[in-house]
Amino acid sequence: MNIFSILIALLLEPYRPASVQARVFGSFDRYARTLDDLLNSGERHHGIAAWVLAVLPLLALTWSIYFLAGHLGAGLGWVLDVLVLTAMLDFRPILDRLASLQRELRQDDPTAVAERLGISSKSPVPLAQLVARSIELAVMDVHTRLLAVLFWYCILPGPVGALLYLMAMRLNQLWGSDTKTDFGSFSRTAFFWLDWVPQRLTAFAFAVVGNFEDSLFCWRTQASGRQAGMRLVLASAAGALGIRLGDSASPQRSYGDLDLGVGEFPDLDHLRSAEGMIWRTLVLWLLVIALITIAAVVGA
Repeated sequence: MNIFSILIALLLEPYRPASVQARVFGSFDRYARTLDDLLNSGERHHGIAAWVLAVLPLLALTWSIYFLAGHLGAGLGWVLDVLVLTAMLDFRPILDRLASLQRELRQDDPTAVAERLGISSKSPVPLAQLVARSIELAVMDVHTRLLAVLFWYCILPGPVGALLYLMAMRLNQLWGSDTKTDFGSFSRTAFFWLDWVPQRLTAFAFAVVGNFEDSLFCWRTQASGRQAGMRLVLASAAGALGIRLGDSASPQRSYGDLDLGVGEFPDLDHLRSAEGMIWRTLVLWLLVIALITIAAVVGA
């Protein structure tokens, strides 16, 4: 039933109040900060204990509810899947933000766009950098807030996989960003391995729906190595679109340094091209998930 849960969740997601996701993530963030206050002594083993206490109880509770709902029948397990996916997935907000940024740039309001994108500069920011940043954020969000969540939803039973990925991502953002101590090292390692396969599947999907040769060339030459991380997703997307992007996940990033991809610097038309690539990538993932679901049903 995976594919049906995903399709219904995607159809319902535009009607989900924005406050639902904010409350869910806000509650988890407060819980994580409480564990941080109680256990953070700067040691790695305390970071491991905090990560386990943050993740495992919620996963165990979710799996127990899902298991019980499945045994009660009447499609309750499936309903739980749909509710969790609807609350957790983000797709329309990504596209809406791209469309909004495109309108503002066409109305010649680069200062407002720069502020929304978090770019602080005393001098006017070139259009190519604003467009590049918009596409970079969309590419990263569609990976972390949609595709990687779908991957783990399909790997683990019920909504457990989706919650595991999202909780690991939040803990990496809250704890992993602190490199002064070893407390956040395990959260960085855990999220690295949870994201390793999804990153490569997302990058390959961009290549399939875009310029295949250029995408693989950028992936191989600009984002190879174990620590490539989100850079390989951005490199693949840049090659697939035939434009230049930058590694916006890097704190050392210079906004004038569009060092990923091949071809021309991005312009306004490439925002629409990026939107089309995102749509095609989602359709490709859904087709693959549907084929896997059919094969599992036939083989059962």
